[in-house]
Amino acid sequence: MQANLESTSKPKITVRKIIIQYRTLLILAVLMVIFTLLRPVFLHPANLLAILKNMSYVLVAGLGMTFIITLGGLDLSVGSIAAVVAVGFALLVRGGFLPAIVAMLIMLIVAMALGFVNGAVSVKGKIEPFLVTLATMNIYRGLALTLTKGKPVPIVIPYFADIFGNGRLFNLIPTPVVISLLLLLASWFLFTYTKFGFYVRSIGGNQEASRVAGIDIARIKITAYTMNGFFAFISGLILAALMNSGLPDAGRDLAMDSISGVILGGTAISGGIGTIWGTLGGCLIMASLNNGMSLLGAQYHVQILVKGLVIVLAVLMDNALKSKK
Repeated sequence: MQANLESTSKPKITVRKIIIQYRTLLILAVLMVIFTLLRPVFLHPANLLAILKNMSYVLVAGLGMTFIITLGGLDLSVGSIAAVVAVGFALLVRGGFLPAIVAMLIMLIVAMALGFVNGAVSVKGKIEPFLVTLATMNIYRGLALTLTKGKPVPIVIPYFADIFGNGRLFNLIPTPVVISLLLLLASWFLFTYTKFGFYVRSIGGNQEASRVAGIDIARIKITAYTMNGFFAFISGLILAALMNSGLPDAGRDLAMDSISGVILGGTAISGGIGTIWGTLGGCLIMASLNNGMSLLGAQYHVQILVKGLVIVLAVLMDNALKSKK
């Protein structure tokens, strides 16, 4: 009888459970095999570095989005904030009007203020974050278009492009990759080992219990959205450096790609469960998709169709994992 009890208490390891648990690695591996078979150049070191480089600004946005989604929220305006940062910086440094460092500090404050608005309106106005950020996504994008009249603003600062865009560490690793990995480590520590990270997970898991426990829910939520403005700021700088200009339509797919990467990485769309390292894997999936489909000559409308299907797949897997638990 005791043997029977022990056998029933042990969790069964099934193929379905393995697939759901390690879905990020499995999807990434399948994509790499498919694209390599169709286009062997996919695995060329230069192309792999290009994937990492193009993934950098998506990963940065995804790190901030991990906190937001784990909290039980959503931010659709991250790409628009990045666009405001890019065009704002380009305008401030144009013609030597302001030094680059001063312009960066100004745009950092602006980006965090825009993130603060998202959080404050949602919390104080008791409005769903989806609706708030859907509105601010258009407002901030409209601001970027208004500032530039819909035209790109060139940035002619060589060291700016070297630091945030086309430079290489040790003449090998693209500098945007270095920046994104440093932020990855900082985010992992903040998410895993600090009270703020614990509060984020607690609120996302059970908001009412967190309130009873004395956690200042409004403050944590507003702080998370403000911090997300910082991550959008870094993404905007990387985009501006990669393009050598402030583009008002920069980051148009950034929210979609970063949210997809976060969900594919294992963060629960319903909140409470998040993983920083999983976000890295999910963003690698999105970058591999973009790169592989480009190598295959897929047009833009096909790419967004596939990425939309990937989001549906990720949510289905997330629901399957929750039902299994």
